[in-house]
Amino acid sequence: MLEQLLTKEIISPIFIIVIAVLFYILIKKIIIKTFRGTAKFRAHKKSLTIMNLFINVLKYIVMIVALLSILNTWGVDTKALLASLGIAGVVAGLALQDILKDLLAGFSIIVDNEYDVGDNIQVGTFRGDVIELGLKNTKVKAYTGEVMVIANRNVTDVINYSTHPSKCIIDISVSYEDKSDAVVKALDEICDELTKTTDYLVSKVELLGIQELADSAVVYRIVADCKPLKDFEFKRKAFKVVKDVFDKKNISIPYPQVVAHSVTSGGDSNE
Repeated sequence: MLEQLLTKEIISPIFIIVIAVLFYILIKKIIIKTFRGTAKFRAHKKSLTIMNLFINVLKYIVMIVALLSILNTWGVDTKALLASLGIAGVVAGLALQDILKDLLAGFSIIVDNEYDVGDNIQVGTFRGDVIELGLKNTKVKAYTGEVMVIANRNVTDVINYSTHPSKCIIDISVSYEDKSDAVVKALDEICDELTKTTDYLVSKVELLGIQELADSAVVYRIVADCKPLKDFEFKRKAFKVVKDVFDKKNISIPYPQVVAHSVTSGGDSNE
């Protein structure tokens, strides 16, 4: 009788715990090995986040199964317990449905690789860098320092500026008095110089030609593909090169001017 009691109350739970721990360690190693094998195809942070997510889910599943097994050996009616937990779960789910939506949305964002920590994104009218990505919310920091905390369920329409090359479009205004051939030759020189001296381009700088005949200028357009988020830096560099080359070749960059006409009243003067 004492032997049966020891087996039921002590030995069986210990055996269940040992089996559960060994199972958890084995599956955890398989998950880590799998994600390490696919790390070269994924962003490292994203792979690490998903791996930890699976490991945490596995841990809780193993704990719950082990606990139910131990309770079953002690004679607890686990079916009735699960039924009561199911009812409680429904009530809790109704009370915490927004949190559950956040968790599901966060899981979807991570698995679908919508964005990662360090990416530059825009949600609605707010744009900035992702500084924290969790299952419940996302924190985005704007260029000017503001931080917006967004519930993951509200991240519906998101623009990610960090996943693909940025198309840089530059319009350059030139005076009507300058000859087109001279302007094109100068712009070709500018494109060549920018292509040779810029290491974050993914395509050469191209001159598309005349974009617009504006009121006081002929507008030429050049384009280039840059690494993500490098388009603003490239524009600043390109404008400096344009200014230097145009000054050297005496090509005018027009600016708004006001021409005033003086009208005097005529008449005979008597002396």
